[in-house]
Amino acid sequence: MSTKFATFQIRTAFGVWSFALLVSCLTMVISNRLVWVLFPAEDYVFTAVLAAFITFVITLPVCMYIGLKIRENTSLSDELVRLVNRDRLTDVATRDFFFERMDKNPESYGVSLMVDIDHFKMVNDTYGHFAGDDVIKHVSQLLRKETRENDVICRFGGEEFVVFLHEVSGDQGQVIAERMRVSVQTAPALSDGVKVGVTVSIGGSLKERLSDINISIQQADAALYRAKENGRNQTVVDWEVVPLEALEEAKGKLVS
Repeated sequence: MSTKFATFQIRTAFGVWSFALLVSCLTMVISNRLVWVLFPAEDYVFTAVLAAFITFVITLPVCMYIGLKIRENTSLSDELVRLVNRDRLTDVATRDFFFERMDKNPESYGVSLMVDIDHFKMVNDTYGHFAGDDVIKHVSQLLRKETRENDVICRFGGEEFVVFLHEVSGDQGQVIAERMRVSVQTAPALSDGVKVGVTVSIGGSLKERLSDINISIQQADAALYRAKENGRNQTVVDWEVVPLEALEEAKGKLVS
C-alpha cells in the first residue's frame, strides 16, 4: 500500500480537483460514521450535517494543497525521467533507453537501421563544433519525421543513430530508409545563418520475433560499413534488395 501511494501521480488540474473531492468525501463519510457512534440518535441529524460541513470546509483546501504538491512532484519526476531517457542534444532516446525498451518487448519484429552522418569530422573542422551540434540536431529531426509513434530512434553515439521500425517488412523498411537519406541530402542544416549540407549512410537489418536486438544492430552496422565502403550517401540492407516495382507497392502501403 505504501509503495502504491509513493508512486501516486497527478498530472492535470482535473486530477487535483478529483483527488481533493474524493478524499474530502471519504473523510465526510468517516466523520458521519463517528457521529453515528459517538452521539445520541436524537442529535444525529443536526450533528451529522454540521460535522460533514466542518469536515468538508477543512479537508478540501488541505487536499487541494496536497494535490498541487503531488502534481508538482509528478512534473519534476517526469522531467527527471525525460532527462535520463532522452539525449540532451537531440531529444531522441538514449542508447540505454533504447535497449531497455527493446528488452521489454522481445517479441517485437521489424527493421533495424544504423544511420551515420557522412564526413562529420569535416563538418566540425570546417564550421566548428557548434555547427556540428546543429547538424546532429537537424538530422535527428529529419529522422523523426519519417518515423511513427511506436518506432524507436536513439542517438547511438556521436553522429550515429539507430532506428527500429516496428512491424514493417524489408521492402517497407527500405523505402523508409531511402526517404530518410533523401530528406537529409535535400534539406541542409542551418547554423548561425549558414547552410550546412550533409548526407547520411544507412545500413539495414531485419529483426525477427524473439531474436536478439544486438545481433540485428550488428548486422545493420555491417551493412552501414558496406554503404560507406561503396561511397557513402546510400542505403545498404542485409536482405535481398527488392525490385523497383515492389518498392513502389511498399510506398503505397505506407501512405495508406
